[in-house]
Amino acid sequence: MPLALAAPQLLIVFLFFFWPAWKAIWWSFHLVRPFGNGSVFVGAENYLRILGDESFYSSLQATVIFTAGSVLLAIFIALLLAGCVQLNLRGRKIFRHFFIWPYAVAGAALGVMLKFFINPVLGPMAVVNSLWPGLWDPHLNGSEAMLALIFAFAWTQVPFNFVVFVAALQTVPDDYLAAAAIDGAGPVRRFFDIQLPLIAPFAFFAAVINVIEAFTHSFGLVDTLTQGGPGGATNILVYKIFSDGFVGLDLSGSSALSVIMMLCIVVLTALQFHFFSDRMGYER
Repeated sequence: MPLALAAPQLLIVFLFFFWPAWKAIWWSFHLVRPFGNGSVFVGAENYLRILGDESFYSSLQATVIFTAGSVLLAIFIALLLAGCVQLNLRGRKIFRHFFIWPYAVAGAALGVMLKFFINPVLGPMAVVNSLWPGLWDPHLNGSEAMLALIFAFAWTQVPFNFVVFVAALQTVPDDYLAAAAIDGAGPVRRFFDIQLPLIAPFAFFAAVINVIEAFTHSFGLVDTLTQGGPGGATNILVYKIFSDGFVGLDLSGSSALSVIMMLCIVVLTALQFHFFSDRMGYER
């Protein structure tokens, strides 16, 4: 009976996770013809071709910049907002719900909206360009495009981190805060000396989730906001897999790239646990 109840969920996991993952691994060792007619086993040739391609390292560098920037920004903003709502400010209960709403907006929808906002001619940033001509043009400047992408993705992760941090701050004993207040510590001093060290495991958890999200769930935002440009400046790995496989019809190369990205996520998560979990008291 328990297995029968879990069968639908297990079937979905198998169809949408294990089967595609297995097909990606299988195709990465074969030369797959884009219009059918079978495939030919080529061993590690696809991996060697990917690792010898300069565009792979450019995409990997863009992915590292995008992931580090968006995760740090998302954690900082969420931590700041969570710390503010813990203060006895008017309307804090309203803000506690208001800050969660952006999590319901899909990345693709957010990309469409932000594409107008970052437009150097038609959007609000046109005012900046009217004062300082040429100051803002993410369509030509790769750094500005990456900056817009980082802010956009961080905006999608702030609500999740906010919920985690609000819940974490509520676990801090009031006695600690009251004792610090009696000793003359202000809200900022209490936050950095007491609250922040105690919620460090929660911050670590949020960082791990954000990194995985940056690698796997950023495609819609990139596709609608920058489409990997300009000049490949925002062509992160998840978008390169799509462009190589479905635009360039290189199914074998994109499959090998998918496997490499999966390994990157596993290695990066393992490194995070190895270097930070013990220091933050996070139980594995």
